[in-house]
Amino acid sequence: MMPSAIRVEARAHSRATEILERVVTAVLNIFPDSLREKVVVSTTDTEGYGGLPIVVVTAVVEGEKAASTTLSHILKSLTESDREWLANTLERRVDEKCTLFLRADKQDAFRGRVSLATGPDIISIQVQFQDHPRCQRGRAVEFIREAIIQGAWDDGRPQCQSEDTAAGQ
Repeated sequence: MMPSAIRVEARAHSRATEILERVVTAVLNIFPDSLREKVVVSTTDTEGYGGLPIVVVTAVVEGEKAASTTLSHILKSLTESDREWLANTLERRVDEKCTLFLRADKQDAFRGRVSLATGPDIISIQVQFQDHPRCQRGRAVEFIREAIIQGAWDDGRPQCQSEDTAAGQ
């Protein structure tokens, strides 16, 4: 069995100088239109440096189909150079719990484009993977890398050449 995405969380800060609805729109644009009704959005009020108000906007989808479809949407939206950079930095982006960490540009997301962020105005994206009997980081990394390189996504599920290739064997 190959690893599979089971949860995607996108989170951004709405600072006092930003319009909250625009930040919510940017965060929702990380998810495909077809899943918008399944995205659970929450906001949390907090304070930044000097007591300035910040609202943390969090959006989540759970379940293998919704998470895989969202990951497919994100990866398809990236430019070829973003996908190449992601594939080359993947080892640093997947932790021991098989969670993939991405940073998307918040302004681009508001405009309807998903791109990897180079600046501080970001949407933090976490994609959690599972595997049976338990997730192994190396398998998850190779599975994601293979899917990025091949660009072979069908119905939201990465279609790698073989399970052995995805496992890095």
